[in-house]
Amino acid sequence: MQKLFWAPVAALALVASAAGGQGGEEPLTVRAVRFYSPARATTTIEGVCELRLDALGAPTGSVVRYRVEVSIRDSTGLELQQGGWSREVPAAVARMSGATAVETFEFPAAPGRYQLMVRAIPETGPAVERATSVTAFAARPPLSDLLLATSAHAATTDTGAVAAGEIRRGSLVLRTAPVPHLTPTEATLSYYAEVYPWQGAALDGQVSVAVTGAGGKDVVATPPRAAHFPAAGGVTEGSLPLDGLPAGEYQLQLRVRLGDSMLVEAAPFVMREPSAVAAIPAESAGDVFARANEMQLDSMYAPMVYLLDPAEQRVYDQLAVDGKRRFLREAWAKRDPQHGTGGVNQAMQRFYAAVDYANRAFREGGAGQVAGWRTDRGRVYLKNGPWDEILRRPAASPAPYQVWRYTRGRPRFYVFLDRSQLGVYRLIFTNDRSEVGQQDWGQLLTPEDSVDVVRFLGLSNFDQSQ
Repeated sequence: MQKLFWAPVAALALVASAAGGQGGEEPLTVRAVRFYSPARATTTIEGVCELRLDALGAPTGSVVRYRVEVSIRDSTGLELQQGGWSREVPAAVARMSGATAVETFEFPAAPGRYQLMVRAIPETGPAVERATSVTAFAARPPLSDLLLATSAHAATTDTGAVAAGEIRRGSLVLRTAPVPHLTPTEATLSYYAEVYPWQGAALDGQVSVAVTGAGGKDVVATPPRAAHFPAAGGVTEGSLPLDGLPAGEYQLQLRVRLGDSMLVEAAPFVMREPSAVAAIPAESAGDVFARANEMQLDSMYAPMVYLLDPAEQRVYDQLAVDGKRRFLREAWAKRDPQHGTGGVNQAMQRFYAAVDYANRAFREGGAGQVAGWRTDRGRVYLKNGPWDEILRRPAASPAPYQVWRYTRGRPRFYVFLDRSQLGVYRLIFTNDRSEVGQQDWGQLLTPEDSVDVVRFLGLSNFDQSQ
């Protein structure tokens, strides 16, 4: 057994959520992911652990300190390696509901069965520990384990150093967790696996991925794409946008076909319930406007363009700061279903929560130069709320597309196309008379995709030639 490699980082990978962290209700979660080195005939075992910070006890000072220790034992119980490191977390972070810390480590292993023991030891109180077993490959496998990540990016240096919660494979750095959790606003799942063709295997094949739900049924599936793998082994990796996927527990299934052989690996992930974070505090809308400077007032006014009538829109820009405050108070008072009761303005709360969601879910322009509420999807979302049904085709060729369908109230639908293939979706077809589509929308899609859209919308009498 060779040296155990600990992630040399100065800060923790922290996750905080009112809905619970990545590891669910378990105080400490551990998972091992295996990759093979054909040249050395050894297995690299990547360990990923996640600690719920509330399992360390209630913070008593400004900082929570604890130590993480990892022990590697063989099948007889003999300790082969051990190591550890100390951590500090601000008490304010540790008190956040569902806050967790993610750590990663790796070690190369000869064929055999091993036990990984991870312990988190606070300054005061009992330790939290978890053991898991892992078997190093006895011989060259056709496929590694599947590694899932909430993000992936190219390494910026040639060294092997990564941040906490990250794993480096070749030139790729992946942020991971024992069971990655996605959210409606952070809904892209990345994956990585290595293929090791056996002697005589076909080197040209196909790769596809599928999200499976209850009963193993495919919920989302990508069409197979051609792939070539060197005889010494190769990589298959990618990202799958999953916005619109209902909350629940899923598996991502990787399918690699080499000749007549189908190789399959799967790993779990979770899509969490949406959590709308209102931009306006609940305590007092009036206080919010009173404390805001002119730039903040303008930012609160800007997305209201979807709500205000033309006469109202002409007024705001002519006002001084105090007039803008009064305008916003009065505009929202008119839209408050419980106006005059002294309670929280629920209409305003819902609207700014929707703006917050749109800004995170629909931002465009690479680094997010275009605010989400200004995009076509953001506009439709703010005017109509969440869709009742959605058709997503993230891997469609020549361009991805989405179809949003509203069945409550007046039936409405919206077809968005990402001709740039960079996440910039434009509205091309709708039955909403307040929106503008494109007359030749069907020509922007393939005939098969046009039929797919028409079938989803139930437009049985629709003339496709139009």
